[in-house]
Amino acid sequence: MISWKFDFRATTIGQNHVAGGILNKVAKVSMLTSGALMFSVLGMGPASAATTYGSCATSSPLSSSGSADIANWPYEGKVTGIKISLYDEKPDGHHVRIRLAEQWTTGKRIYYKWRKNMDGYGTYKSWTTYMNPTGANNKISSIVLQVATYEGETQLQYCEKRLENPGGA
Repeated sequence: MISWKFDFRATTIGQNHVAGGILNKVAKVSMLTSGALMFSVLGMGPASAATTYGSCATSSPLSSSGSADIANWPYEGKVTGIKISLYDEKPDGHHVRIRLAEQWTTGKRIYYKWRKNMDGYGTYKSWTTYMNPTGANNKISSIVLQVATYEGETQLQYCEKRLENPGGA
């Protein structure tokens, strides 16, 4: 830390007397203010994490829908507070699934496992998760939400919603 010391002496300017103590106090306040401003500017970190939301639904006919609500998405690093929700929209005997994928700024895409709702029509399930990319380039440019309707292991319908990083990665 840089420290300056000013020594102001009482000076006569024409008929007016300027007290060294007052000038000294003004100088100290000035230095403290500029120092506090410098500290607050230099002490700032990267922009705080942002939130985002997205959803998609299979169509023709509608049988499943899902959403992703992301509470803490920083410019880079771990994304936390991700809530994914899945709803079975149709009494067709099929089950519905949801998953996420992280898309890195390098173009790499990592798929997460499918989550299933096997409870039938009108049921809703949700999960909370996070993403923690590793490596030198750990910036997630987007998170991809995928929702699908399945019969056994055969995918019948599918939708995808790409959520862009609100921090601009």
